Amino acid sequence: MTAKTKSERLRRLLSHGYFAPELPPCFVSHDLAKYRKFTLDRIDALPSIKGKPAFYRYVSEPSWFYFPRFGKDDRRHGVPNPISYLLLSRAVADNYVKLRAASKQSRMSASPPIFDWSGPRALVRPSIDLRDDFRVDLSSRREEFVSADIRAFFHSIYTHAIPWAIHGKAFAKEHRGPEHFGNLIDLLSRNAQDGQTLGLPVGPDCSRLIAEVVASAIDAALREKVGVGPRDASRYIDDYTISSGDNLSGKNLIAALRQSVGHFELELNNEKSEILPTSVRHDTGWKQEVLSYVPREFGDDAAFQHFFYRVGRVCKLHPDANVEKYALQNARAAFVRANSWGKLQSHLIAAYRRNSSLVAFLVEITILREIERSDVDRGKLAEFLEHRLPVLARENRSGEIIWFLFLAARLRISLSAKSLEPLSELENAMVALLIAQCVNFGIVDGLVNFTLWNRSLTDAGLRSGMWLYAYESVGLGINPGLSTTFIEKDAFFAPILAKNIRFLLIESGFTSINNTLRSLKGDNARLKRVRDDFMDDFSFELDDLDDDIDGEIEDSGY
Repeated sequence: MTAKTKSERLRRLLSHGYFAPELPPCFVSHDLAKYRKFTLDRIDALPSIKGKPAFYRYVSEPSWFYFPRFGKDDRRHGVPNPISYLLLSRAVADNYVKLRAASKQSRMSASPPIFDWSGPRALVRPSIDLRDDFRVDLSSRREEFVSADIRAFFHSIYTHAIPWAIHGKAFAKEHRGPEHFGNLIDLLSRNAQDGQTLGLPVGPDCSRLIAEVVASAIDAALREKVGVGPRDASRYIDDYTISSGDNLSGKNLIAALRQSVGHFELELNNEKSEILPTSVRHDTGWKQEVLSYVPREFGDDAAFQHFFYRVGRVCKLHPDANVEKYALQNARAAFVRANSWGKLQSHLIAAYRRNSSLVAFLVEITILREIERSDVDRGKLAEFLEHRLPVLARENRSGEIIWFLFLAARLRISLSAKSLEPLSELENAMVALLIAQCVNFGIVDGLVNFTLWNRSLTDAGLRSGMWLYAYESVGLGINPGLSTTFIEKDAFFAPILAKNIRFLLIESGFTSINNTLRSLKGDNARLKRVRDDFMDDFSFELDDLDDDIDGEIEDSGY
């Protein structure tokens, strides 16, 4: 078992908590984790500025992309500058036990910060099933409950509220120095977003942990106002379910919650704040229904036709649930090992057109099918991408574009420069980098205009939202004729370049259906352990789940 040192926590936050899980697996950060000590030592050795570490002045912008959500607008996700994320992750790793202690004040969270030493993410991803489990149980005990959430939670978090949540608002306002770790995390969070005090980038695990600490402080404030405990109220990320053992009215509970979130400069989403009778029908059971329709492996066309038909009927009965995504994800092995592929490829593309949140699944299954059977129809995929990419570019649907460019690069699907022309107007680092990789692979017919993107190949570009393209396209040598001099001269990026740290590896991930299923089995086991612990008393024993019963082992640094 890995020793639970601060250095090892930092390694996990970097290797498995950096790039958003909504990105393809070709974006990697294992090198950054491996050479964390080398890089930090050189950053710490830089001359101080006015008696303070030079990195206090390191300000950068994330690379942004928009990923589709079922039934909602696309959500903006961010990839912080690697220097900024390295510094923030160190502050989080150094103070993780204290941050976890701060989150324990919630006593009603269904999405606590559970560190994961072996899964796909540094923190166990929360499950909305826990919210539904709580509501079903609550319905047997109470007459009504409040459902409410915080408006644009991650994007609205006031970074100064981070030390308020950790140290207390009065203390934090009086003691503003970075010697208090809450203030340091506030500073580094701002620096990672061009100095802005509003919001945390969605995607990195550090954002999840910090947001949970803020939400836990809100929970504590709510508990103080209305006396709710874990059997009365529960919160899934920012989604609240609240009842009252003292028979307080729903209006009273909403008012108390509004005051509690307002204390941290946040607002409730009024459109989603409602009082519901516990007689309301809970949207559960459909998962078991669709699982019963999943075809067996090596199934024929008729079995899959029946599957799509029955899943479609359940979709109509539960329009607010992402039924199709759940059903298809649980049929992975059946798709990859089906007797024939041609019709399935068309069915999956049609499903994506109905439900754009399926884009990652479509790409994953197509790649795994090609690895397993080598019968993917590249001609039809090329035609699909030729028509689809310009449409997505005009609508700035960057998350979908990134996944389809990854698909083209991974399977070496030829694309015309004409279909990529609208993409050259998008100032998006991941899009630019993947197109550069496709050109390097020789799968683009014609010349691509890199003028807009190449303007970022400067020291200023390394701190801009185009940092990933500026660093990686030159470092990989897929931006021909351009020197790495501007990277070598940057005191913060030079250590990264010196160790040849890479952030793009097209062949990473989706290696076989067996590996995928093995990983999913491990995830399900971890989620079951979390769910079983929650169902005992609707709270968590974080020490047990994190396997840190005896606390962290002291180490001598990084």
